[in-house]
Amino acid sequence: MTKHILLGAALMLVLASGACKSGPDPAVRTAIGAKLESAQPGIQACYQKSLTTNRKLRGMVVAQMAVLDSGQFTEILFRRDEPNDPVLRFCVIQQLAQLKLDKPPGQRIQLDSVPIKFEWANP
Repeated sequence: MTKHILLGAALMLVLASGACKSGPDPAVRTAIGAKLESAQPGIQACYQKSLTTNRKLRGMVVAQMAVLDSGQFTEILFRRDEPNDPVLRFCVIQQLAQLKLDKPPGQRIQLDSVPIKFEWANP
């Protein structure tokens, strides 16, 4: 058996107050999605490490975060945390906090719902 996590592809992006109501442009959305996808190997490593202490660990977390106008991901918290494992939570937050967009968006962007599912999967 192999262990897999699924990073939610559908991101609900909401701009911070004071920004235009149409949301970030498609290029910024694509860049954010690609950057979140690039964090998957690190998040996978967090999950595998946590499985060594709790082999039944699984469930979904829903992260909320912001992307600063500089492109840095920040203000990361979990709105939902089914695994309820503090070591996994800390590790995933560390992985997400390392992300930074290559091209800064120029405005703060609020990401209200980034689902991450932790589960066992057969190859």
